[in-house]
Amino acid sequence: MSEKPKRKTDWAQLDLGDEAILYTTTAEEIHLLNPTARVIWELCDGEHTLKDMAQALQSAFAVPEGTDLTADVARVLQTFAAKGLLSPD
Repeated sequence: MSEKPKRKTDWAQLDLGDEAILYTTTAEEIHLLNPTARVIWELCDGEHTLKDMAQALQSAFAVPEGTDLTADVARVLQTFAAKGLLSPD
């Protein structure tokens, strides 16, 4: 996985309040993202690091100071990669 993950461009996003649905007509797949996964997905732009994503989650969800979210972000990114949502570079 890249140091700055980037989502594949063939996935479209439909916003549902705090959640989102990712879909593609070519693979006939959909994925439902909860609010946490949605924030991470939107930061998969090739510009943000895992640490950036963890800090954004901490701010977005008022996580107590000192809580390390990097392992949680890494798990979500691994899931995205396993499902073929991220660019390999």
